[in-house]
Amino acid sequence: MESLLNKTNRKTWRITAILMVVLGACLIVLQFYGQYTLIVNGEVHNLRTLAFTPRQVAQAAGLSLQPEDRIWPEADALNFVSKTIILTQSRQVQIAQGEAIISLQTAERFPANLLAMAGITLYPADRLLWNGKVIDWAEPLPAGKPALLQFIPAHVLELSIDGNEMALFTQQRTVGAALWEAGIPLQPEDRLSIPLETPLSSTTELSLTRSRPVKVVFAGSQLSGFSAAETVGEALADLGFPLQYLDYAIPSENEPVPVDGTIRTVNVREEILLEKEETAYQNTYVEDPNAELDSVSVVVPGQVGLVVTRTRIRIEDGKEVANVTERPWKASDPQDGVLGRGTKVVVRTETIDGETIEYWRKVTVYATSYAPQHLGGDNRTASGMILTKGIIAVRTSWYSVMQFQPVYVPGYGRGIIADTGGGIDGRYWIDLGYDDSNYVGWHYWTTLYFLTPVPAYIPTVLP
Repeated sequence: MESLLNKTNRKTWRITAILMVVLGACLIVLQFYGQYTLIVNGEVHNLRTLAFTPRQVAQAAGLSLQPEDRIWPEADALNFVSKTIILTQSRQVQIAQGEAIISLQTAERFPANLLAMAGITLYPADRLLWNGKVIDWAEPLPAGKPALLQFIPAHVLELSIDGNEMALFTQQRTVGAALWEAGIPLQPEDRLSIPLETPLSSTTELSLTRSRPVKVVFAGSQLSGFSAAETVGEALADLGFPLQYLDYAIPSENEPVPVDGTIRTVNVREEILLEKEETAYQNTYVEDPNAELDSVSVVVPGQVGLVVTRTRIRIEDGKEVANVTERPWKASDPQDGVLGRGTKVVVRTETIDGETIEYWRKVTVYATSYAPQHLGGDNRTASGMILTKGIIAVRTSWYSVMQFQPVYVPGYGRGIIADTGGGIDGRYWIDLGYDDSNYVGWHYWTTLYFLTPVPAYIPTVLP
């Protein structure tokens, strides 16, 4: 009896256990079966199904998950958490940067994250375009739709202003436009390391030196302006006041511009006085067949000797500050010259007192006149001819080489050298002969013409 009872109890426990397992299984199935809300790319889908995992819910909706899709809760985890499944499907996103295009298969919607996935670092002023329009980095793109984005990186302007470093990010094309956009004003005297019209590249370096007031004090006056120069010389050039000749500046032109901007310039000029002491030279004479008779040519020019003493006078701002006399120095030695006495005879004609004469020499002489009465009645001449009008007396040195030479004297007429006279040493002197009856007194300078024919011997120098 007891054995039967024990067998009955064991059977009951088995049935009870089986029933409990079946009941538990039913309860579990009931846990995963029911109404699900599936949100796909923001669109809501309701369905009733038995699904142990979110993937099975998607499959029940006819959707196949891709590795890049995003689903919540986790795709293959037992879903005890929620009857709402959120699925963001991946799609192709292309990012154009210049000529390069980066393709992504992703469910990511935020532009900043998409660029990070593409390895693109964002900087201020970078631009992102979608369908030709600028979009916000934090504004999500529509889910599940392919997208083409255009990334336009900003230009980086690495700027140093008076040694202070900063960086500007801009979409402007030139240096000047970038500075204007950043609100950095420029003065005409500011100094830039590159021109304002320089096109910006991906990274452009620019050094800006601000101008400051500069005052130039000179000769009791002053000139004010602005300059960004580092040295005194450059600042003076900027103000249109460069140093000239011996001028100098305080501080010197190679030193930095003083803190107070004041520069003093000193006008310097130097006067040089030359005292010359000359040493005379001598001339010798030779006959020159190429020069006309009675003319003098220069065959070898003479040169005086010079001894020079130089005095240097330094004047600063109108005041003499130094006076130095140097030792005398010999500039040149005297060099004797050679002069040529002309021997070339040239026959010319001239009309005098209405008469045309032909002559080969003319000289200026002092003329006096005489007649027999001045000789105590003696009318005999050195040539033996009778003294009358037409007889001309000359000094003895002339007579010896000019005897019977035909001549002409304006106001007297034709004559012949046929007598000697005294005259005065140092002058060319002639006596014009007359008869007592036609005597005319002469005491003035005139011209003596030597008429053709030309004699065989002609003295180069009249004795």
